[in-house]
Amino acid sequence: MIHAIIGDIISITEGVVVLRCNGIEYSLNVSAQSASRLSQLSGDDRSDLRLLTTLIHREDSMTLFGFFDEAEREAFKQLQTVSGIGSKQALRILSGISVKHLAQALDSGNVKLLSSIPGVGPKTGQKMILALRNVLVLEEEQGPSPSSSKRAALREWNDILNALVDMGYERRRVEDVVEKLVTDKQEKLAGLSHHETEEFIFRSAIIALG
Repeated sequence: MIHAIIGDIISITEGVVVLRCNGIEYSLNVSAQSASRLSQLSGDDRSDLRLLTTLIHREDSMTLFGFFDEAEREAFKQLQTVSGIGSKQALRILSGISVKHLAQALDSGNVKLLSSIPGVGPKTGQKMILALRNVLVLEEEQGPSPSSSKRAALREWNDILNALVDMGYERRRVEDVVEKLVTDKQEKLAGLSHHETEEFIFRSAIIALG
């Protein structure tokens, strides 16, 4: 896993930044938001620059994505948990809106604003709200909030959460139900394998969600 690349900016074109690191030039796909911020750098600020990265490996390609900060990278990852949104569309979304405004739109249920982002219609906007409301944490938030602590505790059950959200259940309610199951059924779960635990939580959550 390539966590970050530290190097000198060679070029910035639409959607692509080239960094030279130890004699190797890396091409990173970036959002228009990141490209704009990087373009404003000058002089020594364009050297020894650290860009966070995510490597997407497909059968026929390997694509490196670059991010100005952790908030943007986390938003990129979370957007891809929404049914129908892949890496390219996630980057297009982040090109059309800042992470701060994206989080605000999701948390307020602002379908109109989300639908105004290129490539996002009303249906996709609604799916984004159902899946990501109160999931993205704004960059300026300090320290672990109760919601972020809960997300960390539930990270092990992401596959179950995403499957239930894809079935149409509201994400916050799904998280509350799964968290309660994991807490209340500790003794029962302790004697199960991981696969058996996932099956039990999934079945029990569907019953609880009605």
